[in-house]
Amino acid sequence: MSNPWKKRVLAFNQKRRDMDEKAADVDVLVQAMLELPPGQLKKLFSEDVLAVLAKYGYTSGE
Repeated sequence: MSNPWKKRVLAFNQKRRDMDEKAADVDVLVQAMLELPPGQLKKLFSEDVLAVLAKYGYTSGE
């Protein structure tokens, strides 16, 4: 690949794929954590952390 733009585009696309995979992994982890009983959830997350999770649509469904 001698075209520098092509290299940049391919690198950008790979980075996007990696980010999408990380996001999917985080979704799995957050969903599992949100299934914990409320008492255990308080031990794991501060109010600030719960606010950030809520900002991105993660709720416990209560």
